Amino acid sequence: MSDQFLSAYERFSWYAVPRILFAAWRAPTSLRRASMLNRYHDYLNLGRHPELLPLHRALNEQLVASAREWSSYDYGEGYFYQSFPQIGVSGLRDTAARVAAMGLREKLAGRRVLEIGCNSGFLGLSVADVAREVTGFDINPYLVRMACEAAMWLGTDNTRFDVSSFEDFTSDQAYDAVLSFANHHTYDGNTRQDLETYFRKCRDLLPPGGLFLFESHAPDHEGEGLAGVIEIIGRLFTIRERRVLNVGSFLDRGRTFVVAERSA
Repeated sequence: MSDQFLSAYERFSWYAVPRILFAAWRAPTSLRRASMLNRYHDYLNLGRHPELLPLHRALNEQLVASAREWSSYDYGEGYFYQSFPQIGVSGLRDTAARVAAMGLREKLAGRRVLEIGCNSGFLGLSVADVAREVTGFDINPYLVRMACEAAMWLGTDNTRFDVSSFEDFTSDQAYDAVLSFANHHTYDGNTRQDLETYFRKCRDLLPPGGLFLFESHAPDHEGEGLAGVIEIIGRLFTIRERRVLNVGSFLDRGRTFVVAERSA
């Protein structure tokens, strides 16, 4: 994302609306077009909710900084990857639909939660009101700053977001639930560990009886390797639930969701 729209977030302007829509029309790919249309709809909503403008300004400043300084793949394609209706943000992935389809609010109630590769933290923040606490980390510092901005805006006091790769992440506490949502290997190539090492570390972060929640990549990206991934999870955990999700955006549908438990 360039800074061409940043000034529009200082105060709402109807002049910005056709500019955003024109940028969507000129988008070089369908994914970039979808992202720009999300920006268009969110900006229109800011006309009805101007109290959100300072937060959107802060979040968009991080989008601009990330585009300039972060060389890896932009999962949000110039806008947000995750949606967060509570703050008027649409994303390429539908956070509310995912939370509901996975039953996350019920599964994570009262638990200490760790989210691997939390992106902008919007999913973790969506369940923070029912969880005991939520810790998320991501390798992209600009995404982590977005998470912190959103948490501060919401007044959430039981969340923590850090900058780290999974390989470098350490903790002196065990978590009640570990979320691995499309992070066991990454499209941008930033993941260095092999799958066996990855899932063993996930297990080690949990006490006996702790929950491991897994979401695969999209079917086209996961391919035939998914069978091997599920086999490793089955060896290291007791699988309690496995199903394919078909809700949310086109990027959400067709992914495999697994609920597993660490045995004693």
